[in-house]
Order: sequence, then structure tokens, then C-alpha cells
Amino acid sequence: MQDNKAKIDQIISEANDFRFGDYLSRGFEIFKKDIGGFVVFTLVFFVLSVVIGLIPIVGSIANSLVITPALTVGFYLVARKLDLGEQNEFGNYFKGFDFVGQLALAALVTSVISLLALIPFYLAFWNPEYLEWYQEVVQNPGSPPPSFPELPPVWSFLLLLPVFYIGIVYGWTYLFIAFHKLDFWPAMEASRRLLTKHFFIYFIFMLVLGIIMFASILVFCIGILAGFPIIMCMNYAAFADLTKLNATPDAGEEIEQHLIV
Repeated sequence: MQDNKAKIDQIISEANDFRFGDYLSRGFEIFKKDIGGFVVFTLVFFVLSVVIGLIPIVGSIANSLVITPALTVGFYLVARKLDLGEQNEFGNYFKGFDFVGQLALAALVTSVISLLALIPFYLAFWNPEYLEWYQEVVQNPGSPPPSFPELPPVWSFLLLLPVFYIGIVYGWTYLFIAFHKLDFWPAMEASRRLLTKHFFIYFIFMLVLGIIMFASILVFCIGILAGFPIIMCMNYAAFADLTKLNATPDAGEEIEQHLIV
């Protein structure tokens, strides 16, 4: 057990290479192992999110804290089974609900932290004249819109950097919860530690995944059913490699004590 703990600590502390191209190709190979299942589940994901989102107030909360996190993890769980060469059943896509409590807490806390990080930007950006301009446009839809109030100084947009950082470094929280059985806060800290080390390359990686997603939407909006699970598989491939997830199956048992600063 001690050897495993030391190995996990070493994985986090060493500057492991971020093998950008390998993750793209590996993720696509994983997707090809169950194209039909991924496409159907993505459709279920989108339809379920839309239907639940129609419920006033409760729907958006349920989507943000329960449905989206749990179904997102479903992609990752299946990706790992396929990556390990195991047989997959469609029900495995819904196994993310096994972790719904910690996932919901992670989503909630991350949202609160992001909102708190936005406060300085709101204070610098907000101008009562913006509301007056909006009200005048709404009340006089047929009239030419008035001149828009002066924008805030350019430097104020630098206040968005903390939000940008949070959005990147907490990106693997759900994976740490699902694969290493961490509670939400240790999982958030584990993700923060690891992705801070690879911040810029991971940011570029996410930009590439975003381009792939955008390109899939352009394909008559149908390609999104394939594009979304593809980028999920690619993100899983990066996580699995950097955390040596499949090289040491039992290494996650004591990970919590070694990933948190």
C-alpha cells in the first residue's frame, strides 16, 4: 500500500509530458469502439436536459447539479471500460448517478467559487446607464436605439482571469470523483494541482476540443451527436494518461492524502 501511495505522489509531483496528439487519436479510437452507443446516449443526454430544463426554476438547478454532472461522468466511465477492452452495456452510461451526491456538491461549490471570483469584475464593469439603455430599448422597440453607454476600461477585463483559471483547473474534478472515489473537495484540489502544472497546454488542448465540437455542429447540427462524445473520450484519454489511471488500478485507494496540498 505504501508503495502505491508513493507512486501516486510521484505522479502528481513529477512534470509528466502532456502528449497532446496521443490523446486526440486515443480518444477517437475509444469512440469508434461504441459509436452507436455514444451517439444514442448523447441524444438522450440532450433531450433529457431540454425536457428537465423546461421545469421552472427546479429544472435548471437539477440540470446543473444532478443531470449534467452524472451524465457527463457516464461518458467517462464507458470510455474507460472500452479503453480497457471490456464489454460495454448501454446501462453503463448511467452509472454516473452512483456518484451523484459528490458530483452535485462539486458542481455547486465550483459555481459558488466562480461567482465569487466574478464579483470584482461586476463591480468594475457595472454602470447604471446600462440598465437605463436596456429599458429604453425595450420600451421603444420601433425607435432607433440610443447610444450605448461608455464601456468600462480595458483593464477591467483582466479581472476575469481568476474565473478563467477556475474554469480550467477544476476541469477534472468529476473524473477524480468517479475513478479515485474522492469526495468533492479533495477531487477539486486534485484537479487543481494537476491541471495547474499543465495549465497552458491543457488550455490549448481544450481549445482544440472546442474547435472539433464547433466543426461537428456545422455538419447540419447532426455531427454534434458524434462530436460531443469524441471530445469527452479525448479528455478522458488525457486524464487516464497523466494520472496513470489504467497502469495502476489500485493506486487510487489512498490518493486523497497525497493529492491535496
